[in-house]
Amino acid sequence: MIKVYGGVYSRASMVMCALETLGLAYENVPLMPRSEPTQSAEYLALNPTGKLPTLVDGDLVLWESQAILFYLARKYGAGLLWVDTLEQEADLYRWSLYISNQIEVPALDMLLAVKYADGEPDRQNIDAQRQLLDRFLPVLESHLQDKEYLVGNKLTVADLHGAMVISWPKVAGFDYSDYPAIDRWVSRIQALPAQEKVRQGG
Repeated sequence: MIKVYGGVYSRASMVMCALETLGLAYENVPLMPRSEPTQSAEYLALNPTGKLPTLVDGDLVLWESQAILFYLARKYGAGLLWVDTLEQEADLYRWSLYISNQIEVPALDMLLAVKYADGEPDRQNIDAQRQLLDRFLPVLESHLQDKEYLVGNKLTVADLHGAMVISWPKVAGFDYSDYPAIDRWVSRIQALPAQEKVRQGG
């Protein structure tokens, strides 16, 4: 059986959402980010970064959340969570990488600035990350104007990853009113039945 290391409040949640969408049975080992078990010799033997998630599928041990998502969709999807043409596949990589390379770092920094604040969060840091988001979100907002999903007019792993990343700044109070298409898209993906099942612990 497939095994996923990482809890709901980590990137493992997007992996579990993909597994639920694909109808695959799996075992979840609910580790928390930056927790002592992720630095154990046993876990580091699977994932030398000590980060989450890690997927074990038979003899395959795989880390990095997007690599896991791509693998699951390609191996088990039979058309679900993946696109239909090579051109759409290139577009999926394009938007996945855009979100990873341009948006994920400031989004995560905003989340962590609140989650691990010792007292009042560093507002100067949050404002700096907000400026980065305001630089790159308009491109995504324009892309999503007439779309329900990122690529190919269907739900893909790019949506599962992207919507989770873009939800993080909300924890730090980021206002998406200037980005209504993005806000609708994130809300649509987060309302999926598979998402709710993962949030409720399966």
